[in-house]
Amino acid sequence: MKRKQAEAERARAQHAELTKHYRAIGPAAILAALICAPKKEKTPLKLNKAA
Repeated sequence: MKRKQAEAERARAQHAELTKHYRAIGPAAILAALICAPKKEKTPLKLNKAA
């Protein structure tokens, strides 16, 4: 196995529990959180005019 592959496998093994937990939450929960998040107020862009 190449070195980077071995490092990736090691990291994957270390974080397997977190992966299993958050995979169950899924993309739908992330999307819902983004939809329900407070919206930022849009400020008009200020353009600098060249002299």
